[in-house]
Amino acid sequence: MFENLTIEEYNGILASKAPTPGGGSALAQVAAIACSLAEMAINVTTAKLAETDENYVYLRSQGEVIARAKRALYKLSNDDAQAFERIVEALRLPKTTADEQKRRSNELQKAYHRAALVPIDVMGLCREILRLSKVRILPYLSKYVSSDCVIAMDLCKTVAKSCLVNVHANTALISDPTLKNSLEKQATAILDEINKI
Repeated sequence: MFENLTIEEYNGILASKAPTPGGGSALAQVAAIACSLAEMAINVTTAKLAETDENYVYLRSQGEVIARAKRALYKLSNDDAQAFERIVEALRLPKTTADEQKRRSNELQKAYHRAALVPIDVMGLCREILRLSKVRILPYLSKYVSSDCVIAMDLCKTVAKSCLVNVHANTALISDPTLKNSLEKQATAILDEINKI
């Protein structure tokens, strides 16, 4: 969906009065840009190496992992928009009778749960991209592009911190305290790990 748009087209919709995409979708897009930066650093480095070089093969394999993460982030950008649309659909359900009110409430709770899971998944990918970049990519890069990888890592850290805001925005609407606490603890634990990388 959004991955087929140009940057200008995506930003145009983002800036419009349309309810989606919103902040969560944009965060996944920024994390995808971070992946592209890491990939670029790999491509520039390997362009100067022979294909038989051990580091060439190694870095290309790491680039494939980053590329998969980027594709997953594109999907999550779409998922975030769809999650919000489900909330809107649930809000529009009839609420005249007690049965309608119960159905509407149940659908809303499911929608809030789904909407909280998306930023948690983005956080999880940011954690993996950070680990990969710091340990398996950065030490092997050309000095001329190592700063690009560092910027990618910083972007992932910022995205993860902002994702926590999205998690709380949705868990604040979840009525089941056990589910609410579980989601928030999961998100906080991921961010704690990220802060240690």
